[in-house]
Amino acid sequence: MSPSLSPDVQQALLAFAQDLVKIKSYSGQEKEIIHFVEQKMLALGYDEVVIDAMGNVVGRIGDGAKSILFDSHVDTVEVNDADEWQIPPFSGAIVDGRLHGRGSVDMKSAAAASIHAAVIARQRGLLEGKTVYVSCTVMEEDCDGENLKHLLAELSLRPNYVIICEPSGNRIALGHKGKAQVAIT
Repeated sequence: MSPSLSPDVQQALLAFAQDLVKIKSYSGQEKEIIHFVEQKMLALGYDEVVIDAMGNVVGRIGDGAKSILFDSHVDTVEVNDADEWQIPPFSGAIVDGRLHGRGSVDMKSAAAASIHAAVIARQRGLLEGKTVYVSCTVMEEDCDGENLKHLLAELSLRPNYVIICEPSGNRIALGHKGKAQVAIT
């Protein structure tokens, strides 16, 4: 973690990421994790927290004209082979300095980081004239981006900038080349 974060903030962020990994949140079964995120945002002092009709949660800090949205999905693919995992899939264990468990990379750590980052930005006085939205969306593993589209439409959000916190090997990806989902019977 960044050396510019205090040890207390680093520990809080890591503990939150661990808690997220410990919550089983398969696609279509995200209610518990969404309410957990909602409560965390409220505890951290977000100005507004909303759960939309699809079950996505979005928090807002600030009220400036320029807005940025950070989105992470909190659903995971199912675990059908838990007995084959060296480290249990929902342990949230830290082993050799790394967080382990289903969703730790894709993308519960990113959710924890962005939720805390908005608060840190406000504490450091970086939000003058800005609004930061942080969303945690559902069913991304099955419906890649559809729920974010619904969240933006339902809440009439039109952020100036959007960052999808999907892991990318530490390379910025500037777009999506497309997708096709096909069911063959």
